[in-house]
Amino acid sequence: MTLSIVAKDEKTGDFGICGYTDIAGYGSLVPHVSLNGAVATQAYVSVDNGIEIIELLEKKISIIEAGKKVINKDKDRSMRQLIGIDHNKEIYEWTGENTLDYKNSIISDNFVIAGNCMESYEVIKSAADYFSDNAKEDFPKRLIKSIQAGELAGGHIKEINHIDPVTKKKIKKSTQTIFGESMSAALLIASKKPKVWHNVRVDAHKEAIFELEKIYDKTKESADKLDIFYNGAIEVKPFYWRKILKD
Repeated sequence: MTLSIVAKDEKTGDFGICGYTDIAGYGSLVPHVSLNGAVATQAYVSVDNGIEIIELLEKKISIIEAGKKVINKDKDRSMRQLIGIDHNKEIYEWTGENTLDYKNSIISDNFVIAGNCMESYEVIKSAADYFSDNAKEDFPKRLIKSIQAGELAGGHIKEINHIDPVTKKKIKKSTQTIFGESMSAALLIASKKPKVWHNVRVDAHKEAIFELEKIYDKTKESADKLDIFYNGAIEVKPFYWRKILKD
């Protein structure tokens, strides 16, 4: 199960992603951001797809054109889920037919939310409602709490039907039996005024999306103290995008 929100801050123009999943490493797999847009790649995840779309956005190609270009050539697109937004607030959404149910997405003016392997539609609706109803809240916290709202509304499914590779019969197992007890979550923001707390993650924790808020708060508190000590003399610029150079 993965639930993500991709958004543009209407006040600052920052792009941000927050989400969580029931395997380790959400932050190293799903979110990709730049000053020209943001994209989340999930389900049968492809990091390469995310990086390629960001590179296309850097060339001022729209998210719709970039998303279609990448998905249309992807032989595993039926198992992918991908959402993105660009500087014009155009939005692209793709959910492959073979992505695990329950799967869906909600698109709004300045954000898109998508999830798979969810308990119900209420999960994604609750996340979208929180983001829509709290426009005055600090952008990073608003992203985190939107995903928390989805978890509180039911989160991921507790059992999965799948085909046993040996017997070829359909069987039902708990998600914890298949994926383990640890979940992961991350917040990633691209901003013209970058902060240390714009890139935080929890790679393995039973309540990752709630632990993420604690990490965010502690990171911001530490950074604020550092700023006071050095009287603002040190400018910290965390990375938010990596480019892969090929021979």
